[in-house]
Amino acid sequence: MKYTLLTLLIPSLVSCALANNPVQREQTIRPGEVRFLEFEDTTEGAKLFCRNQEVKLHKSGSKAQAVIIESYFSDLKPFTCYLKQNDQNLEEIFFKIEDRTFKAEQLRVNPKKIKLSAKDQKRANAEQLVLNKIYASSSDFFQFKSYFETPMTSHVTSVYGTKRVYNKQKKGQHLGIDFRAAIGDKVPAANAGRVVLAADLFYTGWTVIIDHGLDIFTVYGHLSKPLVEAGQMVERGQLIGLSGNTGRTSGPHLHWGVKVQGQYIDGFVLIEETKKIFKE
Repeated sequence: MKYTLLTLLIPSLVSCALANNPVQREQTIRPGEVRFLEFEDTTEGAKLFCRNQEVKLHKSGSKAQAVIIESYFSDLKPFTCYLKQNDQNLEEIFFKIEDRTFKAEQLRVNPKKIKLSAKDQKRANAEQLVLNKIYASSSDFFQFKSYFETPMTSHVTSVYGTKRVYNKQKKGQHLGIDFRAAIGDKVPAANAGRVVLAADLFYTGWTVIIDHGLDIFTVYGHLSKPLVEAGQMVERGQLIGLSGNTGRTSGPHLHWGVKVQGQYIDGFVLIEETKKIFKE
């Protein structure tokens, strides 16, 4: 009887100890970056909160992973994430934000792609509404089981975060990565997922978007031809399209974008972070 009672008490005592003395750790992140958090032996019903919002957890066996991002437009204010169960903190993760310097460049493109006609603006606005719905409908779990890879290994012609001036008049930011490519070069998927868009868009031309789960999307723009359809499941490295020169572009190349939790982040950082979690 005493042994049975002790067995029942131990989990409760451990839970109380964690709640009174939560595990604490620190992370550093910069604008446009992503971090993967992994939790061991996650208690059933535990939830993660960052900036007063719940962050989805991907649970796999006794472990759970979460994705934390810092916007390109960061205010550089530190924040703390809390792993909670029944309003008690199991873990506290403090994020320090370091500033980041971005390059600048000037481009010349078709003036009609800068100062839009009423017809083109209407089209661009309608497409943005479609994209907003797509980005708000991600799978609740990771669609992948391995780390991300670059869709090309060619020279990078424009890095993430580059400040751009189009035709010496319109300013903006390039929140993706451009790879040198000729028209017709093969473009593989950076990781497994579900194709949620394969369409011709005003700005990015022929575009393929893949949902990888937990609000992680990869975007492949300016294609000459998509080779997949919406709803199709793809594997990492699977051919999804051919590079091209469609949409708003100054020449043939592949634009690769990574959107996480509604923000475009640096795809190269996503690759490095997933390599820490998904060993092969």
